[in-house]
Amino acid sequence: MKYFLILVLFVVGLVAAQSITIQKPVECADTATLLRGLSGRDYKERPIWFGIEPEATVSRYSLFVNEETKTWTLIQFDKDMACVLGTGENSTRIFTGPKI
Repeated sequence: MKYFLILVLFVVGLVAAQSITIQKPVECADTATLLRGLSGRDYKERPIWFGIEPEATVSRYSLFVNEETKTWTLIQFDKDMACVLGTGENSTRIFTGPKI
């Protein structure tokens, strides 16, 4: 009985751990226009993080933040097109770098 219970818990754990795919609409524009808009006078967000997706066709990601208003925008972009993946408020920097 003990081993049966362990097996049931293992199977339930596997089912709960399966990933799902969610589709959501995203807003896109040409890269230069979107970057100008984020850094312009309305948002004044600056990039604080940058990453490149491996094995992709030069897909890049960046997180823009306005340190004063605490707004943020996460984008995915290449040389031609940029898409907003998420936006929000109340950003908090959790790591500011090594202490010297």
